[in-house]
Amino acid sequence: MSEIEELVETLARHRGFLLQTAEGLSEEQARSRSTVSKLTVAALLKHVADTEEQWMHFAVEGANAFQQVYNEDVDWDRVEAKSAESADLEDPRFVLEESETLPVLRERVLAVGRTTAEILRTADLDSTHPLPEAPWFEPGVSWSVRRVAIHMLAEISQHAGHADIIREEIDGQRTMG
Repeated sequence: MSEIEELVETLARHRGFLLQTAEGLSEEQARSRSTVSKLTVAALLKHVADTEEQWMHFAVEGANAFQQVYNEDVDWDRVEAKSAESADLEDPRFVLEESETLPVLRERVLAVGRTTAEILRTADLDSTHPLPEAPWFEPGVSWSVRRVAIHMLAEISQHAGHADIIREEIDGQRTMG
């Protein structure tokens, strides 16, 4: 198996773990906060799809993919101060619209995964782009398409674990062990 196919297959497997946590849940359960965290299974599905889509755009387009989030006019000191004083603010990346039902979210995760597979199968894994300027990115660092795929594997896996804990608190079901 080629490196690209291993990446595609591994991403699909871990995306599958995440999707499996939502199987059999009602809309109410998928949106419920069952732990001290504000995360829900449905919000994690949304976040993973949005994040994967944006990072794969970065793999193809570079930092322009993050233009709405990381633009040159951002005052990072102000953002950091505002988030420190407003710890209770809801992170919009996890806020669900009424139309974002479980079937819609599941299909979005799958559709983004298909696009990721297509991008990885046609991209040069060694192609790089500089990361946008932000406090959490090391200045002057570039990421390859391969590094983006590995980052997405970590992101999807981490959130699949979060979803598994949330699911276990909802109804005792465990999907990962």
